[in-house]
Amino acid sequence: MTTTHDGSFLKMHRCQSCEAMAQHAANVCAHCLGRIFLVVQVPSTGTLASWTTVRKPPLRFKEAGVYHVAVIDLDDGLRITGWLLTDDSVQLGDRVQAVPQSDMAFDVPVFKVCTHG
Repeated sequence: MTTTHDGSFLKMHRCQSCEAMAQHAANVCAHCLGRIFLVVQVPSTGTLASWTTVRKPPLRFKEAGVYHVAVIDLDDGLRITGWLLTDDSVQLGDRVQAVPQSDMAFDVPVFKVCTHG
């Protein structure tokens, strides 16, 4: 999944059979076992549901060093995971927005806090 060039949309995968949404491309739909997916765009704003700091990353993300992983409730109702640009003032329920990350080697959405509360 990636953001568009301006960060206003996220690309998601929607099952053509049951319209279930998935954050990552899949071979089979987890809901109906369908095999045809369409790439769709959803707004990239939402609310911070949870977050944690990863201090010892798995080998795949070793080069990233310490990073923050967040659970985001997107405004369209989807719940996804991504990385969070954070400081000490981040609180659960904060409004977040995906930001473009053209220099990232990983296909992970990155969010920043827009407003607190």
